[in-house]
Amino acid sequence: MYNVIPIFKDPNLHPLHKNNGLSALWVQPDAPTEPFFIIEHHPDSDKFMEDYKWLDKEKVMTPDKKLLNHFYKFDNVVDKNFIWWIDTGKPFQNNIRNNAIDFLSNKFYNVKKLNEIVPLFKHNEYCSEVCEKMYLPHTGENEDYMNDVIKAFTSIEKNGIKVSDDVCDIFDVRVNKHISDGKLYSQYNLWTATGRPSNSFGSVNFAALPPEKRKAFVPENDSLIEFDFDAYHLRLIADLVDYDFGKDSVHEHLAQHYGCSYEESKQRTFKLLYGGIDKETREKVPFFDKVHHYINKKWNEINTHNLVYTDIYRRKLLFNNYEDMNRNKVFNYLIQAYETESNIKKILLIQNYLLGKKTKLILYGYDSFLFDFSNQDGVETLIEIKSILEENKHYTKSKMGLNYGEMEDITKRL
Repeated sequence: MYNVIPIFKDPNLHPLHKNNGLSALWVQPDAPTEPFFIIEHHPDSDKFMEDYKWLDKEKVMTPDKKLLNHFYKFDNVVDKNFIWWIDTGKPFQNNIRNNAIDFLSNKFYNVKKLNEIVPLFKHNEYCSEVCEKMYLPHTGENEDYMNDVIKAFTSIEKNGIKVSDDVCDIFDVRVNKHISDGKLYSQYNLWTATGRPSNSFGSVNFAALPPEKRKAFVPENDSLIEFDFDAYHLRLIADLVDYDFGKDSVHEHLAQHYGCSYEESKQRTFKLLYGGIDKETREKVPFFDKVHHYINKKWNEINTHNLVYTDIYRRKLLFNNYEDMNRNKVFNYLIQAYETESNIKKILLIQNYLLGKKTKLILYGYDSFLFDFSNQDGVETLIEIKSILEENKHYTKSKMGLNYGEMEDITKRL
């Protein structure tokens, strides 16, 4: 087994940026031997473009498998961030500092290929400490989840997002250094406290784009198509508690039980979900009676066994990993896990379907999926994507536009 950490030429650019690339691989054998470098290009070494594919025959441990995937997909890789996250319920807090690297990074922040200025022996110091601090035994638990989530989001990142010529006016000039062949690349952080991926890189928060900034995203093909789930959280909860809303509006369905307007129904529903379900509502609204029993069941499980399992990948949520745990927190963690795990499955199916087509999935946003659509693939491609997303139970609305900020509803056309 080998611990492997990639050292890219420029730590301030996305690894997929055309001006970036691999400088070296730091490699630590799982034996009492010294670490070494596989050099691609670094001025400290007279070696160049050394072979690293022999690692395909070995087990590789790395802090970020998705990062490693961006230059080469080794056959057998375990993500150490994932192991830490599974064990602790929290992302690894990388507060490891190296004075020389910090000094050079601050002094030469705008210098290209900064990591080639940093001496190899300083990279070795830093990587050795990362490897030591991140050590946790690997049990092989939940590897299906690790492999699927990394595969899904590696692929989305690789597609990139085409940006308009006035992107620097829409955002600011800082974004310019991150544009590569007219694209920006997103970066999903998979190991968050709730398990819902966040997504930002450089100065762009891709997961929380205000409408005026969405205009900077344009199609590389012919148009952008967004599929947005209708009342997704409520329908996911309905899956878990075995309740059928049918094809009609969820909020109208619940409004009939409440005996109130559509808008009042929405407000009341979210207040009940996150503030507690009273006895009168349980007696009046069958959906919330089932939700109440589900919440109590899961709360009893985690108190009895000190853990509860997520519904698709059977990940353990350990009671001791969370502060101030209560019924609603357990419920919220399970719902967000179910949302993420459901969407991973959908993404993988979509990516498999789109193989050989020009249409690409370019952005994921919890309850929405943005595609760069090619007319060559035909409308049947959109109909099939819609079918995969909906699974005959999670219904979507769809929009089309020439930029992400100005789109028109095309739901009835699909």
